[in-house]
Amino acid sequence: MRTTISQSESIEKASGPLLEFALNPRNWLTSDKRRVTSDYYRRVEALQICASVDVTPTLDTWLHVSFRGPNLTPMQGADLLESFVRGRFTFIPNMEWVVEIDSKGWIHFTRRYTGPILRA
Repeated sequence: MRTTISQSESIEKASGPLLEFALNPRNWLTSDKRRVTSDYYRRVEALQICASVDVTPTLDTWLHVSFRGPNLTPMQGADLLESFVRGRFTFIPNMEWVVEIDSKGWIHFTRRYTGPILRA
């Protein structure tokens, strides 16, 4: 059975609810819960978006925002990222975000979410 991913009209309309969900500490993922459900995804036409906050075993937190779409380039992905995080984060290209492209065509952007270490 295939899960349904919520459809949004625009990247800006997708970002609000998706970032709100992903940034809520109740929805942060640990390495043992890395399996992401459809709650972490949105679709804007053929573009797929995934956002999550991961907590490492050393309690570092990382924000991940990923895009996949037909013929999507890293530069286009950076433009999408800027639109996606506008209003929540100051966007400084090449300063804070690390970019990776996987074998399935996802363009992943990662940056530290909280300070150097989260103390429990």
